[in-house]
Amino acid sequence: MSKKKYNNYESAVERLEEITEILESGDSSLDDSISLYTEGLEIAGFCNKKLSQAEEKVKVIKEKNGLFTEEEFETDGDED
Repeated sequence: MSKKKYNNYESAVERLEEITEILESGDSSLDDSISLYTEGLEIAGFCNKKLSQAEEKVKVIKEKNGLFTEEEFETDGDED
């Protein structure tokens, strides 16, 4: 099983879906299953990091006095 680094969230999720299908099929050996599970955990961590980075960039649009304004998305305790 070859492991690769993922450049974007979408390709990582696609690989995670492939891994899930393989593991759910029950057709892989125990060693392969463990390797796939480990890769899946690494991908999940990568995806979580990407989502956290995206969350920092999200802007909340809200209506204020009839006009739309943009405000930075704030999370608890995440100040730079």
